[in-house]
Amino acid sequence: MKDINEGKKILEKILQIKFEPHESSYQGGEYFRYGEIGEENFLLKRNIDLLDNEPAELLFQDYPILFYVNNTLRSADLQRLMTQKIEGFVLLKKEEF
Repeated sequence: MKDINEGKKILEKILQIKFEPHESSYQGGEYFRYGEIGEENFLLKRNIDLLDNEPAELLFQDYPILFYVNNTLRSADLQRLMTQKIEGFVLLKKEEF
């Protein structure tokens, strides 16, 4: 998936959520967030660092759009749902605390 707006629509439908648009040079320009910091929250952004025009996540430079899932207790369920419903979805990194 190369278009952030297409990704937003697909994720909203699959996850039954509504993203809020935001703007930040730190996040690569326009990005979308669901939920509040400190609670379960999702972030959809372009993989670009506007300061140096390099990928924000160098290890994943082949992926133009990144989706972050934070502070959730249902990561396995979300991963399974997205793998089944979204063509081309790839889990790039998982951290457990």
